[in-house]
Amino acid sequence: MMNMQEAFPSVAALAPGKAIASASAEAAAVAMAGRRCARPAAPAASAAGGAFAASAPVAFASGSSLVVRSGDAASAAGEPYFRARGLGLKTYAGYVYRDVDVDARAGELFAVRGRNGSGKTALLLTLAGRMKPTEGTLSAGGLELPRQRAKVARHVGLGLFKGLNDLQDSLTAAYAASAEFELHGRRPRRDAVLAYLREWGLDDAADVRVKDLTSQKLATLGIALAFSGEPDAVVVDDVEDQLTMAQSASLVKLLREAARSRGAAVVVGVVERDLAAMADACVYLAKEGE
Repeated sequence: MMNMQEAFPSVAALAPGKAIASASAEAAAVAMAGRRCARPAAPAASAAGGAFAASAPVAFASGSSLVVRSGDAASAAGEPYFRARGLGLKTYAGYVYRDVDVDARAGELFAVRGRNGSGKTALLLTLAGRMKPTEGTLSAGGLELPRQRAKVARHVGLGLFKGLNDLQDSLTAAYAASAEFELHGRRPRRDAVLAYLREWGLDDAADVRVKDLTSQKLATLGIALAFSGEPDAVVVDDVEDQLTMAQSASLVKLLREAARSRGAAVVVGVVERDLAAMADACVYLAKEGE
């Protein structure tokens, strides 16, 4: 057991939470999936055995956490990029999260859903190799975490996390992108930077300072910077902060499309069920006592 400073010095207090339990009956888990995390179920039972239709959500109650995966994604081949079993983080104040199972694949969007204080941010940073779990097993791209977290961190891009990788207010979007290009060994020519920002719908914000960007543009810039090094995976939080539901949905759609087009495993933290339903799969984190 470790305190939060040992787990991750830059993170202050995170309220305890746990992954939703599968209970004793898989049927209860499936019902909970539909209520909390899944896409609205399509009428699906086929005449030949009642199998789920391709668009219906499929719940996997593996271990003691509940993962919901859409029918299309459930049949995807290949090993998950992020694979966690029984993952937990305990501090002297109690559990930040516990009993979490994750299977997030390349080319897919995986949502971590839970209320504020449920441990979403800590779990996201754990998957990215920036925090150390105290329980369970975790791998990313075949690398064991936390033992190989330095290698994992080089292959996993981060969106903007408050208090961790905030951008200076005085920087322009173009300057921030140039710095990321240089960090990843790419030549930061202005034409290349502008073309990259254009891919993300940020060409009109290139010369705008960070402090003057709208909340949606700032979140989009954070996503663009996370992908600038062509990572194998990207982890994003706060897609609902100071945004309307429509704006948040636009960001989730952007992440889903980026996962598809760039072949990356993308994980996003959300509060709202409708946003989680846009992902290929999700896990729900319940707060203590919920």
